[in-house]
Amino acid sequence: MSWRPHDLLWVQRERLLPAGEQPLPDWVSAGSGPVVVRRAPASSGLIAIGVRGRDKRERCAAFARLADVERGLTPFELCSSAPWRAHPERQQHPVLVTLEQLAPRLDARALRWGITGSLGYEFATGEAQLRPSSDLDLVIDTPVPVSRPQASWLLRSLESNGCRVDIQLETPQGAIALAEWAGPSRQVMLKTQFGPRLTDAPWAPQQDRRTQAC
Repeated sequence: MSWRPHDLLWVQRERLLPAGEQPLPDWVSAGSGPVVVRRAPASSGLIAIGVRGRDKRERCAAFARLADVERGLTPFELCSSAPWRAHPERQQHPVLVTLEQLAPRLDARALRWGITGSLGYEFATGEAQLRPSSDLDLVIDTPVPVSRPQASWLLRSLESNGCRVDIQLETPQGAIALAEWAGPSRQVMLKTQFGPRLTDAPWAPQQDRRTQAC
């Protein structure tokens, strides 16, 4: 299977490889839980991943061997059972209240959407991650171009006062923020495997895309 950014992978942490010259910190192998696929080049047989620790101070970039992946979970699969409806804080926490409002709107538009960030990790593991200041991080799979008027309409239809919502559009070339694509700037930031780029054509193939390095 081809894993994509934001996918959660279960691997044996002691077999992870460092992303740089420094060895991985001890908390990596001492911890448990899945790692998350990140955007970065990787050698054959490897995949770039990020590791979470007990708090935000414990974050680490690494590589995993594809052969070591025991199982994986995509942001889109996380939505299939609507896990937020069984959460004990579903009627109190702003992120969960907002998600309950937005989920039917996204489904009504037949969008392939998923949950990322701390909430996605919590749903996948059962480990509490939400904080009072947490944002709601969502991704929408957009293999075909979304026009800027369409993006503007979609953004308005998903407005909510519950919490800050960060929605990424995943294109074949990388990811862009829905809010940026719906905005007035001609170019937007495209997150790619090789770093961020400014572009006005985030769905265009590499050889045709007019970009400017950041």
